[in-house]
Amino acid sequence: MDRRLLLFWVLWVVKAQQQNISSVAQGPSPALTKAIDAGLLKTSAPGSRTNLVVAAVGDSSIHERWFEDFEYATWDLAVFYFGKRDDFSCNKCVYVETGSGTKWSFLYKFGKSEIFQKKFAKQYQQLYVTDDDIVQTSHTISRAFALMQQYGLLLAQPSLCSPFESTTWLSPLYKDARVILQYTTFVEIMVPIFNMKFFTSKVVDTLEHAETGHGLDWVWPFVMGYPQEKIAIINDVCVVHPKKELQPGSKLTIYKEHNPHAEHVAVLAQFGYEAEVLKKKYDMGYLQASWLGRRWQPWYQDLLDLAGIKETFEVRNAARGPNKGSKFVSADTGAPGVARLRRRHHIHTVTDAFKLLGFQNDGQRPNIAGAPNLVIVFVPKQSRWLQSHPTAQYDLIAMAAADEVEMVQKACPHCLLVYNHGLDHVAGRYAALYKLTQTKEWQKSVGDKYEYIYFPEEEIVQSVDSVNRLFELSKEYKLQLSHPSWCSPEDTVSWHMDLLKMHATTLLRRTTYVETAAPLWSRAFWKTYVAPHLKNVDRGFGLDFVWPYLADYPEDQVAVIDDTCVMRPTHILGPSALMKATNLSQDEFTIKIDAEEINTLIDVDYNPNKLRHIAYKPQDVMNWELQPWYQEMLSMNHLLVTPVRRWDMRLIIDPDT
Repeated sequence: MDRRLLLFWVLWVVKAQQQNISSVAQGPSPALTKAIDAGLLKTSAPGSRTNLVVAAVGDSSIHERWFEDFEYATWDLAVFYFGKRDDFSCNKCVYVETGSGTKWSFLYKFGKSEIFQKKFAKQYQQLYVTDDDIVQTSHTISRAFALMQQYGLLLAQPSLCSPFESTTWLSPLYKDARVILQYTTFVEIMVPIFNMKFFTSKVVDTLEHAETGHGLDWVWPFVMGYPQEKIAIINDVCVVHPKKELQPGSKLTIYKEHNPHAEHVAVLAQFGYEAEVLKKKYDMGYLQASWLGRRWQPWYQDLLDLAGIKETFEVRNAARGPNKGSKFVSADTGAPGVARLRRRHHIHTVTDAFKLLGFQNDGQRPNIAGAPNLVIVFVPKQSRWLQSHPTAQYDLIAMAAADEVEMVQKACPHCLLVYNHGLDHVAGRYAALYKLTQTKEWQKSVGDKYEYIYFPEEEIVQSVDSVNRLFELSKEYKLQLSHPSWCSPEDTVSWHMDLLKMHATTLLRRTTYVETAAPLWSRAFWKTYVAPHLKNVDRGFGLDFVWPYLADYPEDQVAVIDDTCVMRPTHILGPSALMKATNLSQDEFTIKIDAEEINTLIDVDYNPNKLRHIAYKPQDVMNWELQPWYQEMLSMNHLLVTPVRRWDMRLIIDPDT
């Protein structure tokens, strides 16, 4: 690998592991700045780099915006200009050609030319063919090339940032923050990246009659024979392909002169892409993309390992054809569905607690009550514990049943307090929390000492760094009530997944709702809206709607934090597991849940309509804080984000530009 790419990758990994958060910097990042300041990334002149970007550009092209920090790029640019200007030039390009035609017709002629075969094909190792309206940075392109080379890919593409600004008919092409890359059998013609040897030996001959390029995205993997782990969507970076309404009115379209459907049919027939062949040779459906496994971000792989979850497949024709049907299973038993926590993360005995949880009982109590934040965990039998860690920015209180208190005290010397809640094993954690707040121990140990209080369900899986990040962002953005996002529907079941699922492009979303599963309260919010309303609750049903209501739905103080995510790896949603514990039927348990929620709402005279004209149980997004790299990409194209109710947002062209 090129030394500059390798050093950039190493610095990025170190930074990601230090922060252990879900975001990945794509614009000028701290890691890049550090590398530049340390002299590890050297400037390079066009013509001396190892990757080539090719684009057909018109008069509304935005390719000039790709050149920011271009002196540190690992790629050169070759363009074919099809516009109407006589004075077009590109001083930073290594090759410029003018004329008429499309991206693919130009690429075919360019790929067959003497200068390409004798110079460019030998100098460059990888080739990126991009549309001229793609919003991307120099660093985005360099990072995509680096990962392409690192994982030995022959064909790939960067993911699309989000459905709010980009459109595709294939939803897995959108960025998934958990994933470095996912292997597939399909890459769109919009932004393909080729290994140069693969391009010159296979791809260039498929372009002979191409104009719109339709059908080529199915043909390329087909002529490759669907090799394992050689075709991928690179999720570690993303690009923006602005929707039609976000494009300038002057943008030309090739579809007035060329029929994409006819070209699609013709190219599939030319290369023998037929349903019978696909079924017989590869056990594949016609025009059906397969998803063949993923390379997880290090922080997410750590969560999967901690939760005892692995990804598995139904394997068919594994020697050459694609695997099918990925799913999460227990790493221990192979049981389908999302597994409960592994046995090694459960407390069975005092000895096991010391051994498995990594606590050292040397007879000395560690320094406690020194952190600015507090985490409270309700501990049922056989619970997994948050381990002590020197970087933790919080103290820990455990609430345990009477027959488990002694065990927990010995297993958790770092706890500020282990409270005997005196309730039976089917009691709710909010009932235990209320009892705790009425004790002298609470007044003595907690009082008004902590800036924030975090109350996660004990089965929620997250790292110490993830908890720290929640506190940091809550403080930075002056949040009064917040909740971490759920990583994915694959690892977590939630009634409100549409709202709480992690967004790859936002730091946080300010909302009118957070779940009771893992709320984080400021000291003021706790004293004013939470503590006074715990007396008659058991499991907290209804509080998720009550808290924002009592605070009059502040537009900037309640949020879902997307910069880090957590998982709740249970086979079934919590209430169903609780129903089993209480020996109630489905109908009886539903009545119990509904009764608690109704009583909670009645106690506070819940009526959002009297405050403002919103839904009875609103779950709306008010506004956002975008990831810095995403904000930069939007600003490059003069795009603004505007909120739309019910979890949504949309982009508009900045009216001032």
